Amino acid sequence: MKKEHIVTVILLILIWWILAILVGNNVLIPTPIEVLHSTIKIFSDKSSYYAIYKTLVRVFQGYFLSLIIALFISILADKFNTVKLLFEPIQILTKAIPNVSYIIVTLIWLGSEGSVWVICMLVLFPVLYNNFIFTLENEDSELKDIQKIYPETFIKTTRLRTMPLLYGTFLSSSKVALGLGLKICVMAEILGQVKVGIGKHLYYARLYLDTSSLFAWTIIIIILSVIIDSIFNILIKFKEE
Repeated sequence: MKKEHIVTVILLILIWWILAILVGNNVLIPTPIEVLHSTIKIFSDKSSYYAIYKTLVRVFQGYFLSLIIALFISILADKFNTVKLLFEPIQILTKAIPNVSYIIVTLIWLGSEGSVWVICMLVLFPVLYNNFIFTLENEDSELKDIQKIYPETFIKTTRLRTMPLLYGTFLSSSKVALGLGLKICVMAEILGQVKVGIGKHLYYARLYLDTSSLFAWTIIIIILSVIIDSIFNILIKFKEE
């Protein structure tokens, strides 16, 4: 973490502390010390680790399925213009539909336990697909001309040209998609009232006006997002080198 980031975090904590003192009501704004105690309490409970694990499993289930489908369709759309044209209306629909609509409809269809990763997949798919197809469409025109002069089989072209071309986009898109997927999954867990997950703890914290626990779980979500970002930043930096 850079020095500037540390300074920003310290300033935010100071502002938070001052606001908590001015308000004087821990239901509205708990102090950082109260939130720290709640965080320690969460990590001292073994069931909390299982809740985090279940949420992450749902995130990665939705992410990997959306990644596979987005890769497959974007490669086909790049090769066959008919596929691209057929898929354009679906692409527009997926971009236009609000995330909360996915959540509510999928919860009605599949119930709370089976719907979270499906919701994650539906939300992440257009993000990944749009980035993949944009990269393929903006390939160097000279390379495209060479491919027309010296055509290769679809499988060989995909292996030697398409996959290496999409690798950088895969890293940057996955970084964004997993961060978004974590937030979407937690939101779906709250609305669906799942039996196990971070969303369940946030739901009960709101229900019992336990704001310090609400803040503590939010901080845990932020930490998970930072870890995911850091991993992909390392991979992106390694690729550039």
